[in-house]
Amino acid sequence: MLNITTTEEIAAILASIDHQLAPNWLHNDLIKKTLANSYDYWLEDTGIAMSLTDFVMQYLEHAEYLGGIFLPDAETNDPSC
Repeated sequence: MLNITTTEEIAAILASIDHQLAPNWLHNDLIKKTLANSYDYWLEDTGIAMSLTDFVMQYLEHAEYLGGIFLPDAETNDPSC
């Protein structure tokens, strides 16, 4: 049976992680929903087991490559982009 990841599970992980972006992401429902959906698709499509915490950490560590909603406001308002 397919397990559906909830935004509450994502929120609990973000609340427990010491990362500069975690507090911002914790208060962004779109990011939490995106992470939950992405994790479910990851497990279904790849079959590669990865803990939800590791998955969220991977997103946090590579936020600069994701752009958009994943970056802090200061970086998304950069006039050089």
